Amino acid sequence: MSAQPQPEAKKVGAVIYLATNRPLHLPEFFAEFRRSWPSLLLEKTGKEPHRALFRVGKSNFALELHHTPVPPDVSEPVINSTLHWPVAGDALAHHQAYLAVVESGENSGVLTLACDLTKAIAALLPVTDSLAVCWLNGPALNASKSFVATARETFATGLYPLALWIGVGWDAQARALHTRGMVQFDAPEIYLAQQSEPTPRMVEYLFHVGQSLLNSHHSIADGETMDSPHGKLKIENSGAAGKRILTLRPAR
Repeated sequence: MSAQPQPEAKKVGAVIYLATNRPLHLPEFFAEFRRSWPSLLLEKTGKEPHRALFRVGKSNFALELHHTPVPPDVSEPVINSTLHWPVAGDALAHHQAYLAVVESGENSGVLTLACDLTKAIAALLPVTDSLAVCWLNGPALNASKSFVATARETFATGLYPLALWIGVGWDAQARALHTRGMVQFDAPEIYLAQQSEPTPRMVEYLFHVGQSLLNSHHSIADGETMDSPHGKLKIENSGAAGKRILTLRPAR
């Protein structure tokens, strides 16, 4: 397969960085998917020029193999802002091709679609010479082995693998740790204000708050307080330019 269209960040989907241009063998993908997710159905639903169409559970998606590197306008912003993988640029500098996995057709809720696509991607990675996955709507970048391990471990606990879907940024001037991509789930972005540095512990806490938002249908009361590893935080809901923001700052 070879595709002309570029990835669309507005759609739910991801790009998979590939080390080489070797062909994709779909039977290996199906076999790995059945081993990994035996209770979930994967079926091929059609073929269009440059891409194959599939259904996972109730979610429809398209798979496209591009014989070129990931476009710089997709790759560079996420590589330069990924806190947990500072050497991502060097690790991905010489990749030669990529797979685009994007939603297609009619689908159910975004969370269901994201879960189904993540399971499909986790089955693609072991049967390709993949290096990393960029979830477009974060954007969130993770090495392939980390993506597979996180998907399997998180789904086994019944939680959402937010670390695979949500980017985390650090605003040094504002001293704020914040999410990028909660909006894809129609949820507010989360800001942890007055932080001294972007510690892994607080990044983990950010994802914990994100889980709470999605599980509570995005309703965390304004003016209330919540516990954190650094003490009580006050909740402030706000919005600007159509984007909702949940700011958590140390309670006085």
